[in-house]
Amino acid sequence: MEPVEADKPCPRKCTQPDRGPLPIVRSAVGGILMGLANLVPGVSGGTMILVVGLYDEFISSVADVTRLRFTRRNVMFLAIVGFAAAIAVIALAGTLGRTVILHRSAMYSLFIGLTLGGAPLLIRMIKRITVSSVVGVAIGFGIMVAVAATKEEPPDEQAVKAAVAAGEFVIEADYQRDAAAGVLGMSAMVLPGISGAYMLLILGRYEAILASIDAAKSYAMSLGRSGDPLIFLRVIIPTAIGAVVSLVFLTNLLKWMLHHREKVTLGWLLGILVGSVVGIWPFDAASHTGDYALGAVLALAGFIFTALLSRLSA
Repeated sequence: MEPVEADKPCPRKCTQPDRGPLPIVRSAVGGILMGLANLVPGVSGGTMILVVGLYDEFISSVADVTRLRFTRRNVMFLAIVGFAAAIAVIALAGTLGRTVILHRSAMYSLFIGLTLGGAPLLIRMIKRITVSSVVGVAIGFGIMVAVAATKEEPPDEQAVKAAVAAGEFVIEADYQRDAAAGVLGMSAMVLPGISGAYMLLILGRYEAILASIDAAKSYAMSLGRSGDPLIFLRVIIPTAIGAVVSLVFLTNLLKWMLHHREKVTLGWLLGILVGSVVGIWPFDAASHTGDYALGAVLALAGFIFTALLSRLSA
């Protein structure tokens, strides 16, 4: 495939440098990494794009397209990234959803480590601590504590585990939370250090949304012979509506905030990241010493992985 030529620079503040030919292979790799990141709570899709060196282009392209400013380059770039991310999500949604349900304490420990590993990246982006950044941290942390306080556990967790172990997902719709999950998941997807999948986990909709995606995949691959679309569409549609609303409005707002109120916005994101770990304590009263030891190892491994990965963009 021939490389796509760079667009002409924009005037004044929207000016973009001549970035040369579009890196097609790197865009596809970035999309795959973003898709995988959006399935794993704690790993940020924004960080993955940042790591491959395409974060500025991604933010600019999303903002321009949502304002109906189409160019050959931004359409091609987002199509490559979006298609690659979608393939990764569709392929692995069911596997990760089952793993989280059947091995919750181990996976939650890993997710906590992966999430906190993104904190050094945001701290480096803040550069110098100011009053506004501290206020932002407090606000973000408070929001996540409030969200965690409203989280609802499944009414019969053992029954859910038994169904998943038998190869079946239990999918129940929750329209308000699914729409909120779409909004938070999409907005978090474009921000380095913030995990969209983790937002779904905090809202208690991670397993249901991944199960719905997996059910939709099975339905499509069986040509309509397996599954009931009325079940999984009740989750997918409100989530998709929330994601579109977020894409159109929140990404542009967040871009403006990062440009005009950088310190308080980065502090707010850091507060959200740190506060998000409040929502998923990985152990229960029946946990053994071995569970805590394994959890500590996985949390440390997750922290090191994300911290090292984010440093590749430094």
